[in-house]
Amino acid sequence: EVSVSELGLGYESDETVLFRYCSGTCEAAVRSYDLSLKSMRSKKKIKKEKVRARPCCRPLAYDDDVSFLDAYNRYYTVNELSAKECGCV
Repeated sequence: EVSVSELGLGYESDETVLFRYCSGTCEAAVRSYDLSLKSMRSKKKIKKEKVRARPCCRPLAYDDDVSFLDAYNRYYTVNELSAKECGCV
């Protein structure tokens, strides 16, 4: 659980929300694209800082929208905030 203010979305609120996130490696999801991209990077055909040559663990689905009151009694709803399902993309 984190406060809405800690999310870094620009809202001032002491309300707390449940923030689920994805992490982990995705080595089993490596495809031909990833291998070719890694090869191009090693040959300096592509600058390293521009791309990642491996799949990422990211949300595939999100929990329900989150609603809260800010410090000024304004009501907000944020969608796609907390991960419900993760996978390699």
